[in-house]
Amino acid sequence: MVDSFQSGSHQAGVSLIELLVVIVVIAIMAGFALIQRGGANEQLTRQNTAQQLKTAFERARFDSVKRRAECEVNKAKVVVNTDSFALWIDKDMNGTPESGEVETTNMVGQNITIDGISLRLPATVSFNQRGEVTANDGATTTTFPGFLVCNGSCSVSPTNRDANKVYVTPTGTVNMLGGNQVPPTFGAPGGTAISTGLEINDNMLLSTVAGCS
Repeated sequence: MVDSFQSGSHQAGVSLIELLVVIVVIAIMAGFALIQRGGANEQLTRQNTAQQLKTAFERARFDSVKRRAECEVNKAKVVVNTDSFALWIDKDMNGTPESGEVETTNMVGQNITIDGISLRLPATVSFNQRGEVTANDGATTTTFPGFLVCNGSCSVSPTNRDANKVYVTPTGTVNMLGGNQVPPTFGAPGGTAISTGLEINDNMLLSTVAGCS
């Protein structure tokens, strides 16, 4: 009877230790899973924000081309800040984007930051009647603006895991890249002025900015 009791106690002790080890391993694995899930959610939120910024640029370009926005006050634009961006388009079709028509996307509380590439923020990105882009931050003007959309603060060496780049080419095409991808270089678009009276439908001509005040 004594031998049988001692053997049973020994077996129970070993089973309890094994159970504790299994619980600890499960807890560690669950912790890693939660960390990875949190990182994946942050990346998805960042990518969605970068896509929204890309879409805002595309909508502004379409609006300017559709209305043949000639003067600066008539151009559609996107004003980019570190924690938000505002799309200015002419919703009521009166010829001028106005403050009451602005669509603002705010990232406050989402741990997402926007930074300019060779531009300080806030920066204004506007499009003319041909869909060509100009960006200005008050000190620098460029026809090839780029922006970083980052999880947390943007680093000097962004990666695909923590950032996206959004570039607008001189002709107005918008591209979204990974944080460590390098875009091709583009020169300023060229063009040839065509006067009226050359058997060209005048309605197809884009006027110059001579009438702008």
